[in-house]
Amino acid sequence: MADEAVPAANPGHAPGATAGDLAPAAAEHGVAAGHDASGHDAAGQHVHPFSFEALQSSHNLPYSAIEPIHGWRPILILNKAEYAKHNFDSLSHEPGFNDAQASVADLRWAQDATTDGWKGKPEDLAKAMVVAEQKSLLTFPRELSFFDHQTFWSTIALALMALVLLVFARRRPDQAKPAGRVQHMIEATVLFVRDDIVRPNIKHNPDVWVPYFGAFFIALLTCNLFGLIPIFGTATGNIAVTAAFACTTATLMLFMGIKENGPIGFLVSLVPVPWSWNPAGMLLWIFLFALELFSLVVRPVILAIRLFANMLAGHSVLLVFATLGFIVYSTDPGNTSMAVALGGFGWVLTVAFYFLELLVALLQAYIFVLLSAVFIGMCAHPEH
Repeated sequence: MADEAVPAANPGHAPGATAGDLAPAAAEHGVAAGHDASGHDAAGQHVHPFSFEALQSSHNLPYSAIEPIHGWRPILILNKAEYAKHNFDSLSHEPGFNDAQASVADLRWAQDATTDGWKGKPEDLAKAMVVAEQKSLLTFPRELSFFDHQTFWSTIALALMALVLLVFARRRPDQAKPAGRVQHMIEATVLFVRDDIVRPNIKHNPDVWVPYFGAFFIALLTCNLFGLIPIFGTATGNIAVTAAFACTTATLMLFMGIKENGPIGFLVSLVPVPWSWNPAGMLLWIFLFALELFSLVVRPVILAIRLFANMLAGHSVLLVFATLGFIVYSTDPGNTSMAVALGGFGWVLTVAFYFLELLVALLQAYIFVLLSAVFIGMCAHPEH
């Protein structure tokens, strides 16, 4: 997504701490020592280096907090334990870390979190959680910690879209024609889905499927476009979310194939050639049957990977060009003129790629829904 071009920092380290002091502590708790080591100069003074990896983590990948600037004060911490683990090297050097008093609930949460690949002490993690909560404007309770910043923003986006559909795009009982721009736009979208996606691919009772595929298309498009707003994230940039969408398609493929053809008929109809008792024909049929079974798995997997990869790659490209000046400056701090020049050039490319990403967001939603309809139609009504 096109996020604000700002340097990622790790404020709050104890003044006078050296890289040598920080590395053993970081290694002891199973975190990356280089993150803190790069945060201090030779004199032991705290500096704010630019880290594209950290910026990418908190702005484009699933992350446990809403941070406009990584390492600074978070607006909202979604999962306090995960945030404390990810930023422990910084939080452990906050002034109030040693005196932090963790609650029983935080200690229990920290004990559960330390069983998931984190090597430090639960008590230390609980202290970091307390410090993180003090820094944040708002912190979610453990019951809502399943959110990351991508699913959080996409949930808000889908809720807003549902509100628009129910309030502004809903027809009155006595209304025969659409009225207003919102209703015309939504109904044009639904008609496009019906005429260009559903009817050409679903043979029997295609209009029954229009509400499903129409809602599917609008939901994907909403998530894709909402993620292009700076700071916000898109759930379709998370492979787990796109895999869940693809699983719905896979389930409908199997359900409709068995419903329309029966279990045996569905399996037999997968093979495009009839069974033959000729040895060569038998081998060909068995090979094609195995290939078609494999394709039933591959098709949803391809759907999930295509949508995820396009969203992640497009937003990563935007983030790279938007922060190009900071990347150059962090590599060579003495060459300010080149950093400024390439930073300005990067922003020009960011604007150009942003409009391209708008097209990609629309195109990927269309492709996902179109291929879902094609796959479901192929299973329900095989050509052979």
